[in-house]
Amino acid sequence: MNCVITPEEGRNEPIRDLDNARRVVLVDEKTMGAEDITFARCRFEARTSVHKKHVHEHAEEVIYILSGRGLSGVGDTEVEMGPGDTMFVPRGAVHGFSNPFAEPVEMLFAYTRPSPAAAGYRVVE
Repeated sequence: MNCVITPEEGRNEPIRDLDNARRVVLVDEKTMGAEDITFARCRFEARTSVHKKHVHEHAEEVIYILSGRGLSGVGDTEVEMGPGDTMFVPRGAVHGFSNPFAEPVEMLFAYTRPSPAAAGYRVVE
């Protein structure tokens, strides 16, 4: 079994309820046969990307900012995130992300289920 995947081999999967962003799934049940994790890289374009508030009923999530800045938060708390910042989202917590700034945001994220369906993804707005 091949345990290494290049960015080109990842699956370009649009983010539901989000325009002008790109998600490349690198590890999940489809790409690598993962049973317990999804790992992806995202790019949110400048001033135009808003991921609506949503939950993952069955998964925890970790978000790590590689470059750029964005607004994110859990529940009613919203904070600015920048390079090197990490956010933990508990299972079932309402959260979202937006990029109102002049530069794109690049991030990595992982959640503890092998697909959005298994995570229980649901928009709450």
